[in-house]
Amino acid sequence: MTERSYTRSIARIHQGRGYTIVELMMAIAVFAIGVSGIIAMQKVAAAANQHSRALSLATNIAQAWQDQLTADSSLFTRKSNNTIWLSLLGNANQVGWLRPIWNDNLQFGAAFDALGNPINDANLVNAQFCVHLRLTRVYLNSTSPGIEVIRTEVRVIWPRTEGTIVTNFCDAPGTNVPIIGDTQSINYHSLYQVSAVRQQ
Repeated sequence: MTERSYTRSIARIHQGRGYTIVELMMAIAVFAIGVSGIIAMQKVAAAANQHSRALSLATNIAQAWQDQLTADSSLFTRKSNNTIWLSLLGNANQVGWLRPIWNDNLQFGAAFDALGNPINDANLVNAQFCVHLRLTRVYLNSTSPGIEVIRTEVRVIWPRTEGTIVTNFCDAPGTNVPIIGDTQSINYHSLYQVSAVRQQ
C-alpha cells in the first residue's frame, strides 16, 4: 500500500466517524444558553401580562365607582342629601381616605375579587382589589344654596406579586383610617381616578 492510498483510507475513516464529544458539548452549551434566554423572556412576558390584566381590572373598578358616585349625585339635591356614598362627606369640608362599607341594596362595596366582581365584607379573604374614596367639597355658595360641587377621588390598590402580601388588606372600613397603600406602597400597586359631582 502506497503512502497516498493509506492517507485516502485514513481520510475516509475520519469522514465517517461523526461528531466528537467536544463538538457535542459545545452544541449543547449553545442550545442551553438559547433556551435559558427564551425561558427568561417568557417569565417577563407572563409578569407583564399579569400586571396589565390587573391594571385593566383596577381601571374598570375605579370607573364603576365613579359611575356609582355620579348616580348617587342624582339624590344630592337642594332640599336633601339622601345619598348613599356622598353623605360620607357629612358637614365637614374634607375627609381623608376612607374605605366604604358594603351596601346590600346595591350589592357594591370596597372589595373585589380577581375577576373584578364585588365581594361583601364577610368574604374579604378573597379580596384582590380594594377601593378607597376621598370626597372634598370644592365649591359651596352660601348665598345661593344648591350650587355645591364635590371632588370625588377613587383609589384602587392591589398587592404586588413580588412584595409581601398582607392577609385581609381590605378589612378597615370607616373614615380617616390609615390606608395600607400609604404606609406600604412598596407592597401594593395603586390606581387613581378623579372626577367631580354637582348638587342637582
